[in-house]
Amino acid sequence: MELLISATLAVAARRGTIEPSVREILEEARLSTKAFYRHFRSKDDLLLVTLEEGCRVLAEYLEHRMSTASDPLDKVGAWIDGFVRQAVNPSAARRTLPWTLGAGRLAATYPEEFDQNQARVVAPLQREIANAVKDGSGRTPEPARDARLIYGYTMDAVRYNLINDTVPNARSVRHLIDFAHRALGANPKA
Repeated sequence: MELLISATLAVAARRGTIEPSVREILEEARLSTKAFYRHFRSKDDLLLVTLEEGCRVLAEYLEHRMSTASDPLDKVGAWIDGFVRQAVNPSAARRTLPWTLGAGRLAATYPEEFDQNQARVVAPLQREIANAVKDGSGRTPEPARDARLIYGYTMDAVRYNLINDTVPNARSVRHLIDFAHRALGANPKA
């Protein structure tokens, strides 16, 4: 299964689409059709599992980035900065672009699973927004809703940069973070 996931990521990055053929994936993995159908019923099932793995890795990376920050608002900033890094690193950008553009189709095909994967990535952000409310450094009646909104506008910034083959600069990232802090009624502790 790991070979098929790795091959799917490689072919998708090379082609710039999450619509590689099963034949291309199998050639990349050097596996047979029989091996493919032993693990998956369809290419879409493989794409979903590949997306799940990508979301798991991203969530772990974001948690790591956030662990270096000292307070909830800084952790929100670290989440945004880490998420935007998908468009900064050239190899990460090549791997991310197809999934960013093709996510809508997977969301339509697997709505519940897609939402669960998105929730996995958003969960650390939601937790730190709630922590900011608890410690008084932020104000919001709905941390979950605000986390989804921050995810949405951060994803839009990543998507814009990936589509336009541009790299977000430090000023752009700082603007995203400042906007999120304002939206959360940030009251940083002195």
